[in-house]
Amino acid sequence: MRSLYEKTIAFTLQLIDERQLQEGDQLPPEAKLALEAGVSLVTVRRALAELAAQGVVRREQGRGTFVSRPRVRAETTRMGSLRNGLHLDAHSKLETRVLGCIVRGASAEEARSLGLQPGASVWELMRLRLLNGRPLILELSAISKLLAPDLGTHFEAEPAGSLYELLEASYGLKEAREEQLLVCRAADAREEQSLKLLNFEWVVEVSGVSYTARREPIDRFRMIFAARAFAFRLATAPALATQAVELAT
Repeated sequence: MRSLYEKTIAFTLQLIDERQLQEGDQLPPEAKLALEAGVSLVTVRRALAELAAQGVVRREQGRGTFVSRPRVRAETTRMGSLRNGLHLDAHSKLETRVLGCIVRGASAEEARSLGLQPGASVWELMRLRLLNGRPLILELSAISKLLAPDLGTHFEAEPAGSLYELLEASYGLKEAREEQLLVCRAADAREEQSLKLLNFEWVVEVSGVSYTARREPIDRFRMIFAARAFAFRLATAPALATQAVELAT
């Protein structure tokens, strides 16, 4: 069950979203926040201190509390590297940490998605993406070992490289399209730890399969975003245009 402190943080984040407050916009005074949230001033101040520590707001002595940064716009349907799908300025630093790259048996769902026999060997690649030092995205990929037999060696040599650029350059596996499913849900314990989330926070999970132009499945992926940090933009293409591209290929 959430504490009053946690509920106040969630209330403040919801207020920022509902009022569409942008970077530099001022939040209501602490007394008004306390009244609207139905909590004490002490609880409001503790919640704002936590949000300030996360960089969501900034508190200025004698002036009030202001939104510190806007949400990052993400377009997960864009092909290519992750940075290609994030609207980042030239000063933003996107880092990658490889948390693991191991061989294991495919789950039933992975086997079905990748056209493998249940239990067939796959590479499990787990990476953490940090934006300006903040851990914001946890990525997991399952790739058939038959398609990329020495994938682990490549990531040992260049852990920060683009997965899809590596798959194309080393194995001729060029991504042509993806199927995605987007779900909002509460973070689990591993995600809370990896993304430095509070125990009531939500994530946006984008999962799916990437394919070559010949409709060969490349990888079964999951991307877990810290929900408070992103706004998602989704685009569609006319069905006939999509079919024309596939036929031309």
